[in-house]
Amino acid sequence: MILRLQGYLVDTAGTGKEAIEKSNLNSYDLALVDFRLPDIDGTELLTAMREPTSGMVKVMLTGYPTDENRAEALEQHAEAYLVKPVKIEELLHTVKESLRRQAERATNTDTEAPTQSRKEFVVVAIGASAGGPMALERVLSKIPNHLQAAFVISQHMPNGFTKPFADRLSTLTNLHVKEAEVGDLLHAGEALITPGGFNMEVTTGGRIHLTRTDETPAPSIDVMMRTAAEAYGSRTIGVLLTGMLKDGVNGMKAIKEKGGVTIVQDENSSVVYGMPKAALDAGVADVVADIFQIPNLIVNALAKTIPSDQSN
Repeated sequence: MILRLQGYLVDTAGTGKEAIEKSNLNSYDLALVDFRLPDIDGTELLTAMREPTSGMVKVMLTGYPTDENRAEALEQHAEAYLVKPVKIEELLHTVKESLRRQAERATNTDTEAPTQSRKEFVVVAIGASAGGPMALERVLSKIPNHLQAAFVISQHMPNGFTKPFADRLSTLTNLHVKEAEVGDLLHAGEALITPGGFNMEVTTGGRIHLTRTDETPAPSIDVMMRTAAEAYGSRTIGVLLTGMLKDGVNGMKAIKEKGGVTIVQDENSSVVYGMPKAALDAGVADVVADIFQIPNLIVNALAKTIPSDQSN
């Protein structure tokens, strides 16, 4: 009723079987799927509808919110996750934004020019762990918004903490910072943060793929950087900030092998000099710098990056 009052054309299905039958016969832009249906789990329905309705946006509704349910829904390519009782404003905003992203994805899939334009900007992949939130604030707050660069960030952080962290960063920087969602596309001037409990992969054409993981540390910095390097080659800049262990070393190596630039935080400004030192010891760091110097180094690296890349 709420959606119909807003001018949307709405159809309904009382069971998963009915939903599958209707989606096979009709073309829908968006599906609101309950987590618990009489004959099937909502996540199973998402999987069943994925192939025949690959362009349809799926939004999960649930009255039983848990981190596991949310993770499972996102893993099955739900665009969003709403908890009942749903607030009207939240529902309308989610539907509107989901359909906007769907239209954008369709435009970029159907035309070659936007895909090429995504290859023209540079991807800056930043990894951080212990001490990372403050380090990221110091870096991102000094990045101008006019750069032809998209930022992807993996901060070791539990599920449920990355969205408020992204929202906070968005108030402190000229960039638009948000928690990454399934199907997001990279945009110059935007920073996407990997959700806790997921790994982010950057694919050719700038599409984001999220995969649920129980491995530690998580999210994986290596996965994010390696896939960014594979997709964008020498138009990739890797930045490894304060943190424990060695996550990010292999990712920085991949970026360096593709001709990209790699920057690590120095010991004096790091809370934990584990990941940066590991990258330095492995010989995959081009520059070692104080945290306050890194924003300028990113800007300078962007200015020197060659816009064409034969390796792609």
